Amino acid sequence: MLVQAAAQTNKGSVRANNEDAVGSVQPTDPAERGRKGLLFVVADGLGGLNAGEVASATAVTTLLEEYYSPSNAGRIEPALRQAMQRANLRVHDLAQKNPEQRGMGTTLTALALAGSTAYIAHVGDTRIYRLRNKGMTQLTSDHSEVAELVRMRIVKPENAAQHPSRNVLTRTVGHHLMLRPDFARENVQPDDIFVMCCDGVWSKVEDEELCAMASKYEPEDACRRIIDMCLDRHCDDNVTVQIIRVLETDQAAQQAHHRPTLFGSIIDRLR
Repeated sequence: MLVQAAAQTNKGSVRANNEDAVGSVQPTDPAERGRKGLLFVVADGLGGLNAGEVASATAVTTLLEEYYSPSNAGRIEPALRQAMQRANLRVHDLAQKNPEQRGMGTTLTALALAGSTAYIAHVGDTRIYRLRNKGMTQLTSDHSEVAELVRMRIVKPENAAQHPSRNVLTRTVGHHLMLRPDFARENVQPDDIFVMCCDGVWSKVEDEELCAMASKYEPEDACRRIIDMCLDRHCDDNVTVQIIRVLETDQAAQQAHHRPTLFGSIIDRLR
């Protein structure tokens, strides 16, 4: 898969420091690129708690390193699951060992692109959107109290942004030994655009505005314009966005990623 990607992060208009973290790996080795694809990650350290910036940076670094580790699973989805758990355990372990970091946590959202498939792993309220044919789809669900209330139809979607529980997360990285991420798989087409952003961005920039910026401008320029828009609107949170534009997909690699196991082949023959 061939992509054009960029990311930008800023502490925002009010916060004294930036507790967000963003990272990516695009292997230059063809074998590694074909085996694990490309990986993009965004994390939002929990504001108001100890060492949010440590939690987010640790989660991103651990996820990227663990995903591409030779000891990790060869297939993409198991590798992503293991990397998420290792990131959680690493943040949890640091929090338990250091009183100054006790209670720290973070969101963690990852996007792996390989062949013609997007693999998503997600905890928290950092979002992934996909832009296709001028339409925009949110691919992740927020793990927050207000999002649960909206899904239960107790709160109307248009009232969610002002609800007092908007920032109360129901799942985070680092607070518990066992992590319950959401995992998803989506098909990818040439010209698809993926937008990854923290709540500091999507709470200030409407979906239609994100779509317009990401569609009109190259990823680097679009990231800068989106961050500038947040700052102009006096965002009281850190702001981070990562944009990935898909130039080419690889159907041959796609078949390799989803080659059935011997057990799967036997089951298919019995159907």
